Amino acid sequence: MTESEAPPIVSLLEIRKAFRGTEVLGGISLDVRSGETVCLIGPSGSGKSTLLRCVNHLETPDSGVVLVDGEIIGYQRRGDTLVELGSRELAVQRAAMGMVFQSFNLFPHLTARENIVAAPCRVLKLSKAEANERAERLMDRVGLSHKLDSYPEKLSGGQQQRVAIARALAMRPKVMLFDEPTSALDPEMVQEVLGVMRDLAGEGMTMIIVTHEMRFAADVADRVVFLDGGRIVEQGPPEQVIHEPVHDRTRAFLSKVTA
Repeated sequence: MTESEAPPIVSLLEIRKAFRGTEVLGGISLDVRSGETVCLIGPSGSGKSTLLRCVNHLETPDSGVVLVDGEIIGYQRRGDTLVELGSRELAVQRAAMGMVFQSFNLFPHLTARENIVAAPCRVLKLSKAEANERAERLMDRVGLSHKLDSYPEKLSGGQQQRVAIARALAMRPKVMLFDEPTSALDPEMVQEVLGVMRDLAGEGMTMIIVTHEMRFAADVADRVVFLDGGRIVEQGPPEQVIHEPVHDRTRAFLSKVTA
């Protein structure tokens, strides 16, 4: 079986979502293959973050199904019916999906090390020694081995976001989800976070990234997906979508964000 014939690691099937009667996602279907980096781009309100949050069931789709490695997310099948999972079962599913948000969401009363080891100990039942070894290795991987025992208030925004990435990687996820991970950072801190993400892409980590960093998307993405009005307008390799878009709406968007 070739890579193109292999089943996708993530499948979104006709995902629909509305808030207070306003449609945000209009029946989106999207497959992501193992090792692929997919960047979601589009204007504010286009549904990018909502779509990403539907992948790990932080948002519950009104209809449609999300599968990760063949498993329906948020539900279990009983006969012909899908029954929503409880919080404990859902936590186990989410362990397969690392999520990095716009804000860093670190626990302020815990050190970087303690932020990283908490979930592996609680959810994966790792011993403290195993979790600590993993934390040390990951903090070195994101260039912060000297900050293991620092509290978040002593870290810059870029450093906090790199700790957040290390924390997500500590669960050894099948896919990493990034929701505009640099939008809350000062400009000089953006590149240190994007550098870690470039390394992950180079190592073959499966990633779905909501981003406004067009140069980063052009450099790193295997595929760029342009959304507008809760629908996929255009998708393809970055050299097509970013540099030679087919659709007028894509061209109009890119002319503003790359000006």
